Amino acid sequence: MKITHVISDTNIGGAGILLRSVLTSLSERFDFEAIVPKGAELSGTLPASVKITELDVSGDKSFSLRDVKAFYNYFKLNTTDVVHTHASLSARLGAKLAGVRLALSTRHCAIPDASVERKNFIKRLVYRLSTDLTVSTADFATNNLIKEGIPKSRIITIKNGSPDVSERVKDSHFSAHEELKLPKGTKIIGSVARLEWVKGQDLILRAVPDIVRRVKNVHFLFIGEGGKKSEYQRLAASLGIEKHVTFLGYTPQPWNYQKDFYLNVNASRGTETSCLATSECMALGVPTVASSFGGNTEMICHGENGLIFTSDNVFALKEAILSLLLDEDKRDRLSAEARKSYENSFSLCRMADDYKRLYLSLGNYSKDRRRKIPKRLSRERV
Repeated sequence: MKITHVISDTNIGGAGILLRSVLTSLSERFDFEAIVPKGAELSGTLPASVKITELDVSGDKSFSLRDVKAFYNYFKLNTTDVVHTHASLSARLGAKLAGVRLALSTRHCAIPDASVERKNFIKRLVYRLSTDLTVSTADFATNNLIKEGIPKSRIITIKNGSPDVSERVKDSHFSAHEELKLPKGTKIIGSVARLEWVKGQDLILRAVPDIVRRVKNVHFLFIGEGGKKSEYQRLAASLGIEKHVTFLGYTPQPWNYQKDFYLNVNASRGTETSCLATSECMALGVPTVASSFGGNTEMICHGENGLIFTSDNVFALKEAILSLLLDEDKRDRLSAEARKSYENSFSLCRMADDYKRLYLSLGNYSKDRRRKIPKRLSRERV
């Protein structure tokens, strides 16, 4: 079976990292191809065993008529059994018009329930014509899809998993403290995410002044680039906390720094499903303080493997961080449980196994849908 993945991102975000993990894990079992926009950063990072095609289509855009035509022409000349897209409606439409048997889409983000609008007739029709199955990366995102009017029978939930980065850093001599010129014993509070409003780094910055007044030797590290970087740097300056904050920018190997985190913070107020940065920290035994938005509560069980604070609430975030800074025994208990949660639910092996079961089951998926893919790919049912 040939499976062609299409991603519209020009930069490397969570969708690209997830796709790379799936292709790397399963390329020996399936005949994969990946189509990316010309010049996409992801292109040079995918496994050599996978055919990579850079197509002259719009980057960072899900739909355009011009792109539908480009994908139609491509799939007329290059046959495939399955097209699996990541945000590219154009690719699904082009593939269906060209006669590709199955088109899948992955929903990598979630939006607040109050913002979900049921799709109108035209949008539902386009979905039915273009998409056979949608992979959701969190229960919260699955509920979004259902509220949009997508039939439950066309949704499969596969939560994201990440490689065991503890193996990658096991023999590493890299020290985040040395790299950042921080005194030994400094407690690093880390955040790994795009610097955008939905990721909530401004909430973390506003919590810093009270935290550093009450706890000495604490430093906040932001890993990632984004459109809000300059604004957040100005915010840090206005709060007088520049010496307590570092904006590192993008790094391809964030786990070198994550291994030295005292805490990981996910302050997202939108988009979050099953966060890869959170699962990477889980693998390293770093507990997470996470907002109550989206899939965060499906990863973090409050008081067991991390802490949950009310989304968009600076006071709640500050108190959660302080509770672990002031109670190292509690932090250590959460650390041990975070590692167990990773092993049980958020490992790359688990996710790759679920995708393998999905792809193997596609042979039983007929166009009249009398034989359906099960909603959840449990090991007992598939």
